[in-house]
Amino acid sequence: MYILAVATLYFLGFYANDVFFSNLEHHRGAHWIFLPAGLRLLGILLLGSIGAIGIFLGSLLATLILGQSTPLGMVVESLISAGAPLLTYYVALRYGLSVNLKNLNAKSLFLLATVFAAASALMHSIWYATQGVAESFATSFLAMFIGNLLGTIIVLYIIRAGLVFAGNRWKRSKKQVNPD
Repeated sequence: MYILAVATLYFLGFYANDVFFSNLEHHRGAHWIFLPAGLRLLGILLLGSIGAIGIFLGSLLATLILGQSTPLGMVVESLISAGAPLLTYYVALRYGLSVNLKNLNAKSLFLLATVFAAASALMHSIWYATQGVAESFATSFLAMFIGNLLGTIIVLYIIRAGLVFAGNRWKRSKKQVNPD
């Protein structure tokens, strides 16, 4: 159930990014703003390897429907899409992140997002360089790093704002039910 939910959400995020930010695409697979990166990290932080499976399937579906890659490329790009945040998560666990995320504060979340953006951009840039998709490894890496980081920060802050808003609504409704 969670795998299907993550796959669907990731695919929809990928599609929405293509609709809204296609003019910010540096080359196939490298966007200056890439919202699905935030969904990748979020899926892994919340669900671990189950999230990775969902991301892999959602990415596979996105590349299949958008027809942007060879069959081998679809699999490799989907593995990188799921593997980079999972690898980042495991490294973070090794360096003190708690599995229940209780010790995840704004500073550590930004650091985690930065490391993830770099890992994902590096892995994808290597792949795209070997496939002749990117003219310049450095420019490709920079575009993907910035796009991943901005996309991750945007998604995480939208989620945070939604949680704050929902929490405030819950507090107001609770006060209306139990006016002390």
